[in-house]
Amino acid sequence: MKSKKAFTLIELLVVIAIIGILATISVIALQNARAKSRDAKRAGDIKQVQTALELFFNDNNRYPTATEWESGQIYSTSTAGTSTYLQVIPSAPTPNDGSCTTNQNTIRYSPAPDGSSYSISLCLGNTTGTLTPGPKCLTPGGIIDRDCSCGDSITDSRDSQVYPTVKIGGQCWLAKNINYGTLVLGVNEQTDDNTIEKYCYNDHEANPSPATVACTNGQECGGCDTNGGLYQWHEALQLPYSCDAVDCTALPTDPCCNFATPIQGVCPTGWHVPTSVEFHILESYLTDVGQTCDANRSNVYDCSSAGSKMKEAGADHWSTATSTNSSGLTVLGSGFRALNGTFGNQGAYASLWALSINGANSWRQVLYHNSYSISRVSSGRGNGSSVRCLRD
Repeated sequence: MKSKKAFTLIELLVVIAIIGILATISVIALQNARAKSRDAKRAGDIKQVQTALELFFNDNNRYPTATEWESGQIYSTSTAGTSTYLQVIPSAPTPNDGSCTTNQNTIRYSPAPDGSSYSISLCLGNTTGTLTPGPKCLTPGGIIDRDCSCGDSITDSRDSQVYPTVKIGGQCWLAKNINYGTLVLGVNEQTDDNTIEKYCYNDHEANPSPATVACTNGQECGGCDTNGGLYQWHEALQLPYSCDAVDCTALPTDPCCNFATPIQGVCPTGWHVPTSVEFHILESYLTDVGQTCDANRSNVYDCSSAGSKMKEAGADHWSTATSTNSSGLTVLGSGFRALNGTFGNQGAYASLWALSINGANSWRQVLYHNSYSISRVSSGRGNGSSVRCLRD
């Protein structure tokens, strides 16, 4: 009787290797199947949303507002009762697939101010039906093969103000300073921690007459509705008023100094006050090859060509017409509010708060009317500066 021959070590290793290969193939196949399932759900959800929006439009002769969308469902109420078109607005399945970023994967609804149209951003990781991978934009006319998560105007649901957006490199910026909050006269501090407050240059919430004038010889370029609000640092971040006086070198663990980012602050939902690092990414992207853009610069001209590309062209809101605005960011010479409550330098320079702290001060980015560059300046937190919001 012959005895059974045992596996040799080599044969065992071969078998183990084959099992490992089969297991890897199975895992990859399962992952691909799940990714395709998520993409199919994204496409199916968007079709449901599109149908619901058209039903809403047929009954109301407009599409939902941003506030109505943020209720989490699509419905309308009339004397005849309430009509529900979509019980729950779907969110994008996670994780995001393919080359889609988290921001692109998020479903974002942007209605036209008059309700005549809308855009919804989404992203597919793989080919789904006739749709190719990548960012997509849903409009009333169908899905467009481009990223609409930036470049279209957004409506701030808090007060229905409309802000254009612009994509620069991999960032999405508001192309206008934020203008949200209750007007506080320049002689007063922004001390109400329960209310978002703003300054308007020379206390003009609306534009002076004429609405637009050249910023020469101290003339005003407009009120808050053109230039946006001016905020003390704590107000821009929606931190307590007491934070303006905290020295973060001496008290680095104080809540005024040690906080998680991003911070929405005075920005709309989904947007935040940018850090110095995020400003540096923007400025480095816009700086010409061969020129410097030192992230650690302080009170010096740097990022030699970026400022020109960021400022509005012409002399409507700048004392000197030196800019191209090729980035589309359209920074205006909005001036500032000083610690003593006076306003100054409208038309001469723009001052944009950064989230980042510097001891007892905080950083702001400053652009000048007669320079192509941009400076990083350490400033007292009680000054009133503009806020330019960045998408999360």
